[in-house]
Amino acid sequence: MPCLPWRRFAAILAVATGLLLCGRAMAAEPLHAFNIPRQPLGAALVALATQAEVTISTGAAAQCAPQGQPVLGRLTLDAALTRMLAGTGCGYRMIDIRAVEIVRSPAPKPPQRDVVRAAPPPSLDTLIVVATRRPTRSDSLAYAVSALDGRSLSALGVHDAGDLALTTPSMTVTNLGAGRDKILIRGLSDGPLTGRTQSMVGLYLDDVRLTYNAPDPDLRLVDMAQVEVLRGPQGALYGAGSLGGILQLVTIQPQPGEFSGWISTTRALTRGGDGSGVLEGAVNLPFMGGRGAVRLVGYHDLQGGYINDAALGLTHVNRTVRDGGRLTATLQLSDRWTVSGGLVAQAINSDDTQYALAGQPPYTRRNQVREPHDNDFAEAHISLRGDLDGAEAHWTTALVRHRLASRYDASSMPPVPVPAGPAAFDDDDAIVSLITEATLTSKPTAPIQWLAGIFYSRSRQDVGLTLTSLASGPVEAFTETRQDHLDEGALFGEAVLPLTGDLSVTLGGRGFTSDTDVRSAISEPLARTASSFAGGMSHSGFAPKIVLAYSRSRSLLFYAQAAEGYRSAGVNTTGATGQVFSPEGGPEPNRFYQGDELWSFEAGVRASALDGRLVLRSAVFQAVWKNIQSDQLLASGLPFTANIGDGRNTGFEFEGGYSAGELLVRGNLLINGPELNRANPAFPARADLGLAGVPSAQAGASAHYAWRLPQGRSVEVDGRYAYVGASHLTFDAVTSPRMGGYSTGRIAAALADDRWRLTLAVDNPADARGDTFAYGNPFTLRTTRQVTPLRPRTISLSLRMAY
Repeated sequence: MPCLPWRRFAAILAVATGLLLCGRAMAAEPLHAFNIPRQPLGAALVALATQAEVTISTGAAAQCAPQGQPVLGRLTLDAALTRMLAGTGCGYRMIDIRAVEIVRSPAPKPPQRDVVRAAPPPSLDTLIVVATRRPTRSDSLAYAVSALDGRSLSALGVHDAGDLALTTPSMTVTNLGAGRDKILIRGLSDGPLTGRTQSMVGLYLDDVRLTYNAPDPDLRLVDMAQVEVLRGPQGALYGAGSLGGILQLVTIQPQPGEFSGWISTTRALTRGGDGSGVLEGAVNLPFMGGRGAVRLVGYHDLQGGYINDAALGLTHVNRTVRDGGRLTATLQLSDRWTVSGGLVAQAINSDDTQYALAGQPPYTRRNQVREPHDNDFAEAHISLRGDLDGAEAHWTTALVRHRLASRYDASSMPPVPVPAGPAAFDDDDAIVSLITEATLTSKPTAPIQWLAGIFYSRSRQDVGLTLTSLASGPVEAFTETRQDHLDEGALFGEAVLPLTGDLSVTLGGRGFTSDTDVRSAISEPLARTASSFAGGMSHSGFAPKIVLAYSRSRSLLFYAQAAEGYRSAGVNTTGATGQVFSPEGGPEPNRFYQGDELWSFEAGVRASALDGRLVLRSAVFQAVWKNIQSDQLLASGLPFTANIGDGRNTGFEFEGGYSAGELLVRGNLLINGPELNRANPAFPARADLGLAGVPSAQAGASAHYAWRLPQGRSVEVDGRYAYVGASHLTFDAVTSPRMGGYSTGRIAAALADDRWRLTLAVDNPADARGDTFAYGNPFTLRTTRQVTPLRPRTISLSLRMAY
């Protein structure tokens, strides 16, 4: 098994450990600025959770006095809770450093810091959700949203978006490989290829949009407070590229006044493959007497390969290394204003792709050229948050850099003529975006809840495509150099208007505009030909939404909503020098493809019973999608984007959870009927195939149980199961192999106390070989049957220690 670079972390951890050991006695409880007037206890606890950036489980709050005490000034979390709950007949207990449970207790229990043990996650209705841009209790939201806190992510073995999809209703992630995948929600798929189309799902890290038209950067979910999935189009609040919904990653923020940290190491063995290993950790360091803090997170993730290449005589070719880290700092300027900033960096290096060929032995293919992939992501941001009279202000500016480099074997089917022998096609993308957004939101106690915001983004994308003949030394046979400039601006807002005591209506919308400028130059040195293109376009419009909510009590809520999402138009340029691009409406490929839009209509219910221990959510929905954009392949294997027609998807989704003592059980189900009900006559799509990669059914379940032992120790078991129904790979009548129809899961057992946790886990315990939603090589997709199997059964052992 390859050795992990312990030296990368040794210096940091040694210094951090020394600081922690020396500073523990000096560390005071972190102070927070609270401004919570006397109000109903439920609303007061939501405000406290938001201002202290913690999660509060309020299942027992219904048994407390109806009014909470006011909390004003700079206080510790302990002091604030004690003051608010005084005289209510309730107390609290700390589940971990960022999670509090309200209990019927005569006296509150002092906080316990740096706890490793994963106590049972809180009920589904107790998390504060921020993806709606107004921090709100999840049980009060008239939306289809799922949230998992950091303890649940750890217990279920969720380390990236692919793992998250196996535990979250209606979420799908393609399986091209680390740093190559697309995220899809609620059966809305434009196919597995990642070309010029915008993302289907908006991906956010705290306040920052991470992607526009690039694959998921596949950030490792380390030191996360929670992860939220908001389903359905979110054009009104988030703009273009959110047709399917929003994935919001919420990190653990620096804790002023608290020295703390943790480190974790994992070793894993994959059946028939190489070993894997992970080393990760976090350190929290306060400064300026508890007014500010810095949090440093680092990780090294090595995933051993399991695909063999018989033609090259290589085994386990798809080894992947992911290195990354985050640095976050926060400083309280006054009782009303806080400034924060941070850096994020991650590098993914895959030695090869992870597909096999049907007709070969399992997990085996035959290539003439290796197919490595790099995905380098970096982001820096600064944010200011404060309290204005009557409103809360939030401003963020971020710089995002994303570089992707992929190589494909084009030996057997090169896009232009080359000498016989090996040939490689390289795709190198570099994206730089400057993003600014500012919002004003109402106070939590305001009779009308509202928000208003302004957004601006300027992006540049440089694309380099190169076909190189390797038969007698590297000789370039085709190149394209393309540069895109994109400017986006928007004004957005929404308001929740109470109609009666139980009925409310939410009205929102986004007015937007975008301008795109494209320059492309193509050359074929062997044929001595060249071509070029220069042009641009503008797109503007308004994306509305309306939500009607009826709630007789906190335990029962009905809602109905209609919302629109959209993606902007674009330009096709890639092709051999003789490639013809038709005007709009002509034979594909067209030079310009249209923007697409999606309307979603949804009705749902949320209910809880047994004092919040049983939580149920369900919804029926219909999505109507016009002018679907989809990345496709020319006969040469080069990419282009087409409007393939109109589609719709009607479905039902369910999510539920039950907790009793140390037991927590969750389940989810999606049943839908995706279809392409009007195919573009100029495009050879098959309406009977439905939407690419969308199964008619998905289901999942998970369970957690703990046995408490003497001396604060516990034994815990966790399990999860996911079923992915059958579907087809693409819309294309030629490249539509059947895939899906498999089950997978994970089982784990842990021994833990307040300082350490030892976990033994088995992923894919049935060793399923299901063909996942992905392709391998675009140049041989029409001539070979490519399969992308699940990672074989993998056994891992992890040790996590806290300081």
